[in-house]
Amino acid sequence: MNIKQQFSLFFEHMTDMVFLVEWRNNDLWYTCVNASAQQNLGIDMVDRRLVDVLPPSIYTSLDEHYLKCIETKQPITYSDLNLFVTDLPASETSLTLIEEKGKTYVLGITKNVNALKEKAEDYIFLESLVANTVDAMLVIDTDGYILKINEAFVRQFGWSTSELIGKHWGSFATTPEELKPQSSQTYALLKEAKSVPTQETVSLTKEGEVIHTSVSYSPILNEENKVVAISMIYRNIQHLKELEAKLEESNDAYKSLFSYHKNAVCMVNEEGIIENINDACMTITGFPKEVLIGFNIVEYAKNLVPELDLDKTKRGKVANYELLFPDAKGRDLYLSVTNVPIIVKGVTTGTYIIAQDITEKRMIEKEREQLQEQLTFQAYHDSLTELPNRRKLKRKLEESLVGAEKDGTMLAVLFLDCDHLKNVNDTYGHEVGDDLLIAFSKRLLSCVRERDMVARLGGDEFVLLLHDIENMIQVDKIARRILTTLASPYTIQGHLIQATSSIGISTYPANGTTAKQLFRQADQALYAAKNGGRNGYRVCGF
Repeated sequence: MNIKQQFSLFFEHMTDMVFLVEWRNNDLWYTCVNASAQQNLGIDMVDRRLVDVLPPSIYTSLDEHYLKCIETKQPITYSDLNLFVTDLPASETSLTLIEEKGKTYVLGITKNVNALKEKAEDYIFLESLVANTVDAMLVIDTDGYILKINEAFVRQFGWSTSELIGKHWGSFATTPEELKPQSSQTYALLKEAKSVPTQETVSLTKEGEVIHTSVSYSPILNEENKVVAISMIYRNIQHLKELEAKLEESNDAYKSLFSYHKNAVCMVNEEGIIENINDACMTITGFPKEVLIGFNIVEYAKNLVPELDLDKTKRGKVANYELLFPDAKGRDLYLSVTNVPIIVKGVTTGTYIIAQDITEKRMIEKEREQLQEQLTFQAYHDSLTELPNRRKLKRKLEESLVGAEKDGTMLAVLFLDCDHLKNVNDTYGHEVGDDLLIAFSKRLLSCVRERDMVARLGGDEFVLLLHDIENMIQVDKIARRILTTLASPYTIQGHLIQATSSIGISTYPANGTTAKQLFRQADQALYAAKNGGRNGYRVCGF
């Protein structure tokens, strides 16, 4: 039984995509593919070279993996989860070298691992969301089952992770009976993606202890803006409530709290001048007592946070705000500040200012925001040229079509590629080829206006989206200018390289009214331009 017969026997009815590729004459040739691969890809592959069948971007990646398997004679496994890119599937491929009767083959089996992709995305999202808060946090699904808690929740309420995960939120007595109707109303609003303000309430620990908490709620939405989970952040404000009670009871209790509080505590008179501080205040700020005593902290806060009502304590109310304060070394401290009135026999005589150092927390949040910006950029831009990618181009074109229909203007879509890029890669290496694509993209940017878009689809394929086109004469001028600009030789890593381009053009509304139609027509025009000898352009319909 030869290898083709064995392939048909073992792999023809397998649900995974299976390919048998032969290394022949320094090229990769499809020898056999199973029904699943043929059905999923819809391409005539058998007895054809991979380079002739596959898009350049995909071929470049596959060629690298296949050649590594052949050179090392070791199995190769590679995967592409395409995290946070909804329109791309996740896959994992294993390559195995087979040598038979003097011939070299590679058997490739590609599995669909979309479930792994979803788990990876969920894991990254939840870990980022939960790990970066110092407050107790609980995440439940829309049916009320607990998905995630953090260590702060375990410490604050007493239940362990194993006791809570997968259990129904309502089965744990964190909410007193008399407050459950209010809790149910809040839950119903969150399931409808409605905003719920932060609530000050009381909660119960595992041991039945009552603690005052400030609870913030947030519905978690998917890309279709549907609620898929709900997060709850519990801040323990028990110390504030206890402080209020103790102020009513005796000054002696406050002296103890003042002296040993882990946060910075200042005693401020009615004019806002600091009269006394605790040791933590000196430790956190780095300033000695002589510097801080006599400083008007209220005037300082008013200058930084003018929108806050810092006179609330004079009316016997607690005030909460954040403050940026330079320490003794000139470094900015982010402080979470609570103003608590000092009440003696019913009269407000001053304020306790309690400041918690949240600098590290703010730094973590800033790093998380920067990471999110980076992930967003990567999702919509090409990693090599930093041009918009296919996803961003499609979104922009759909927006432009709406505007063009409304204004009655004309759009043009130009598909183009870098002629003979494979020859450059084969001759000088992929690093030179990549530098050529970067230089190629910069020249394209120089040919268009600021309101137009240049995007890279992958490999050597680029698309230009031109707005407010007056007529086809203008399109012809732009196409000729692009060809002239791109035809000039490139100097890449000391090599003089000639790289021309072929262009296919479609216009709105003449060649289509949807993004799909315009892309297809431009792609067909590009095919005609390349068949016509390259280094030229074709307009759809001409």
